[in-house]
Amino acid sequence: MQDIRVFIRRTVEAFNRKDRNSICELIILDEGNPDLRQLHETLFEMTDDSIRSTVRDQTKDSPRQLKDFITNYLVFTIASGLDSSSLVDVYELLSTCYGSFLSLYTAHDAQWLTPLLMNLSYSLVEWAVYADEERPQAKELKISDAFGKHLSKALNIIISDKSSNELGDSKKMALYYVANLSFRVHFKLRSTRLMPTMMANISKAGVNLSDFPMSQQVTHRYYLGRYLLYQLDLRRSEKHLKFAFNNCPGPSQDESENMVTFKNSRLALLYLTACRLCLGSMPSLQLLQAYNLDTYFQPLVTAVKSGDLSLLQRSLSSPELRSWFVRKEIYFLLGEKLTVLCWRSLIRRTCLVSRRPTEPQMRVQLEALLSVARALTKDDTYDIFDVECITASLLDQGYIKGYIHSQKKILVLGKSNPFPTVWNVEVMEEVI
Repeated sequence: MQDIRVFIRRTVEAFNRKDRNSICELIILDEGNPDLRQLHETLFEMTDDSIRSTVRDQTKDSPRQLKDFITNYLVFTIASGLDSSSLVDVYELLSTCYGSFLSLYTAHDAQWLTPLLMNLSYSLVEWAVYADEERPQAKELKISDAFGKHLSKALNIIISDKSSNELGDSKKMALYYVANLSFRVHFKLRSTRLMPTMMANISKAGVNLSDFPMSQQVTHRYYLGRYLLYQLDLRRSEKHLKFAFNNCPGPSQDESENMVTFKNSRLALLYLTACRLCLGSMPSLQLLQAYNLDTYFQPLVTAVKSGDLSLLQRSLSSPELRSWFVRKEIYFLLGEKLTVLCWRSLIRRTCLVSRRPTEPQMRVQLEALLSVARALTKDDTYDIFDVECITASLLDQGYIKGYIHSQKKILVLGKSNPFPTVWNVEVMEEVI
């Protein structure tokens, strides 16, 4: 009991002094912290009612919001340390604690609490994930509750901060940290419809992403890249994902830290590779092997380079690769985009093989393309009209320069650069 009284008094003193370091040291959320284990042992001897009465006795002259926050934190701390506690119940207690904290954080001079906001926000999302893993079939997922009830409110408080303080002494110091957690929630829910609104609101905050720690820049650019990839804005997506991959930290002395770094770099490279494949830029085998991605992407690279429609179809329909691409949410993107590029390569290789040196312009019979397509895919349902339509689509999109002589069923290629580099082709929407 004495230890709890000391804890409460020290927390009140830290609050009155506006001591950000002390308040973060007292409100412990890291399960591996030995001080938290000691707090658990003391709290296990107390009931909820005794905790509430003790807080009330020790905080007589303190604001009601602070009393509520300390009480809710201690009740949450008891539950989080009990093996018998339901993860859903623990999350609900932390949710209540977070709500009472936001009541403190709305004060105009509460910017000194920003580091604690960041700690609480991270823990809120982590416990929401744990709770959803415990009850995955629940009607409403806790990860959704975390954003709807709390993170969205925290973002609004941060964005509306009008203090003229330097970034380090402003609530806006937490802007991209909380925004990144919110993005994580949206991708976890596989629902990104609110992200444009969030991005628009963030842009109104009047701060530059480059002024924030590199870790937050990398995380933010990674999520922006993924979002733009799903919106088929491939060039902007590539820039963000390239930044995220290039700026992931390098190896360190800490083995566990290296594992996290490798995982994050691999994630960024995964989506960067998918994006660049769709733009016609093929990754090196060495790079894919370094991050254990060659099993998934190298067959696609080979298929697109050689125009092997059969290999592309087999790779995308392989149970192992298909399930992996679906989990990473890039299956339909790759299927749609790479089929277009594969047809381009097939036509290009067929034209080069059938070219006659005496002809001023390269040309190829559509029947020849049809024969190659049937032979590769083992699909006799293709007919001359399919090939003509596909070729016309590639011409229209700018992947091939030339024209089709419809009566003679001949593709006549342009004299200059008939197959432009895919990267330089501006396409609004690929169609096959």
